[in-house]
Amino acid sequence: MLDSLIFAANSIIPMMLLMLLGYVLGRRGFFSAETVRQMNRFTFRFCVSAMMFRGIYTLSSLSDIRLNTMCFVLVSVIALTVLGWAEAHLFTKDRSRRGVIVQNSFRSNIGVIGLYLASSLGGAEGSSVCAGIQTPVIIYNNIMAVTVLTVYSGGAGRSPGAREVLRRIAVNPMILGQAAGIVCLVIRQFIPRGADGALAFSLARDLPFLYSAIDSLASLTAPLLLVLLGVQVDFGAVSHFRKELIVGVAHRLLIAPAVGFALALLAQRMGFITLTNALAASLVGLYASPAAVASAVMTEEIGGDAELARQYVVWTSALSSLSLFVLVLALRRMGLL
Repeated sequence: MLDSLIFAANSIIPMMLLMLLGYVLGRRGFFSAETVRQMNRFTFRFCVSAMMFRGIYTLSSLSDIRLNTMCFVLVSVIALTVLGWAEAHLFTKDRSRRGVIVQNSFRSNIGVIGLYLASSLGGAEGSSVCAGIQTPVIIYNNIMAVTVLTVYSGGAGRSPGAREVLRRIAVNPMILGQAAGIVCLVIRQFIPRGADGALAFSLARDLPFLYSAIDSLASLTAPLLLVLLGVQVDFGAVSHFRKELIVGVAHRLLIAPAVGFALALLAQRMGFITLTNALAASLVGLYASPAAVASAVMTEEIGGDAELARQYVVWTSALSSLSLFVLVLALRRMGLL
């Protein structure tokens, strides 16, 4: 029991401390609103893309991306979406809030916080597995978020067509980074190898100045974004949608991981997947990480209750440290981590 507590604490407390640092700095006015906005843009456009690339590039080959695991992950996220749709219709009559509730049900912060958790809990293997399952999840998240927010916007904002949806997916830094990593993996299959099995050319070995720069940007992503999340925490403006907020936060931090891991255990029992430590660490990042920061931005752009979306980000980020600690402790006791 003590070993499990120490493991959970060592995995989660660093994240808590970085967010706490950001919160304190934010309350003291250390960052201006414009600085935070620019840092968010820099992190999302460059650091996240580098992190996505590194996660794929460090795989030994395309065979490391398991199709059965990707299919399971996609099915489980669809199941969470259906559950979120039912919650939205059950707990609110406001159409602009229904879209936000549905988006929150499936869109976790797997791209940054999730990858950080996978690396923290599962090491390099956890990071690689998480990078491998992110491609279908991120594509699904973008398509479904635009769809549900448009359907429930009630005419608010601009309703993008299919071409616009595809454009947003194509220019998403996460997608671009993963696509570049996959291209490198494909090219790697045709590079000759020496008698010792070493590649005749390697980006990390033969162009170390380039790979080192990418690696530095990737390493910067998680700590910087955690600090920025703490800076943006604001516990105000909750009284007029308390019910919707409670439902959404409970779903993101409690229901999603419970349902997700129940499906994972069922899939393993059926022989469809093997729940290794690395995969379990990746699923923690997928199911139990807080709401994606981009969800609030997309809600404001397309249509919906943007304030509710922002509060989902704030409250799930603030409370995720506690829920993650309990989940990691339980999974450790079950022998999955």
